[in-house]
Amino acid sequence: MREDEFSQLFDQLMESRRADMKTKFNRVLPSGELIFNRFDKAGCLHAGEDSSVYDTSVIMGDVEIGKHVWVGPYTILEGINARLHIGDFVSINAGVMIYTHDSTKYYLSGGTEKFCKGDVFIGNNVVIGTMSMISCGVTIGNHCVVGANSLVNSDIPDYSIAAGTPARIIGKVVTSKNGKIEYEYFHTDKR
Repeated sequence: MREDEFSQLFDQLMESRRADMKTKFNRVLPSGELIFNRFDKAGCLHAGEDSSVYDTSVIMGDVEIGKHVWVGPYTILEGINARLHIGDFVSINAGVMIYTHDSTKYYLSGGTEKFCKGDVFIGNNVVIGTMSMISCGVTIGNHCVVGANSLVNSDIPDYSIAAGTPARIIGKVVTSKNGKIEYEYFHTDKR
């Protein structure tokens, strides 16, 4: 097949898939998302059942992904320098970055200090908000919410709501007697 023939067929395929996605789901996605299946990518990573990883996600090193995990677009999950464990029923929203290393002191010292390295553990039933960053050596407990645009550089205990830069615990996740999830926020406003 000649290059121009291939190019024409490819353009037709992309046009068809884009129209299909728009009609079925009212979405217009990057081209890679139309070509590659996010569930297949999760399978390639040996993620748990019903997990999906967007094509635009960068996954490096020792990353363990549990069941029913959604890894959104434009995320970075780095497990090159230590282990990154993600539990079950975790939502890692668009643009989230999780690192098992920190090279800041290395560069500030002109290379005389080593990279900081540490395992990152994310528990079960966790939501990590859009554009958040999780630093090396951090553990996020079970049933936690991390607000959008947060920098998590210290551990977050079970049933916590954390937000900010650096992230602070601002509330807790409560399961009511009838099994519904509710949020209880701490009032720290001193106005």
